[in-house]
Amino acid sequence: METASFLTWLTLVTVVAGVGIGAMIYAYQGAGSLSILFEQPIPIPAALPDSPAGTEAAVQFQQGYNAFGQKNYRQAINHFIRAIQQVSTLAEAYHNCGLAYANLRQDDDSVVYLLTASELYGEQGKGEQLSLLKQHLEAIRERKLARQRE
Repeated sequence: METASFLTWLTLVTVVAGVGIGAMIYAYQGAGSLSILFEQPIPIPAALPDSPAGTEAAVQFQQGYNAFGQKNYRQAINHFIRAIQQVSTLAEAYHNCGLAYANLRQDDDSVVYLLTASELYGEQGKGEQLSLLKQHLEAIRERKLARQRE
């Protein structure tokens, strides 16, 4: 009887641990987060440099945009960073990195990218995008304050 009881207990612990680890991995990948603040990424700007770097940035940006839409935020971040490596002034890519990090609840990383996007939008005279970015920062701040009250 003790062996059967032990095996039952061991099976139960294994199942519970497996489900818990699986849930953590799922949430870490981004699709499992219950606190998705931003459903839609920022679309690619109309004008990118007419160069191989600009073309590659557009490809990476589009792949990041698609991954974001599929709630694969880690993959989206990787593509947006590659776009930034090609065109360092691509404010929309910084903005989307910030949104993806926020959806992963990595607010500190999110704010770094959003502030960089803010500086670029300001330099580029993109007031409408800057206004939207401020709303996004406010949503992150509100979530942070709500967590502190819990």
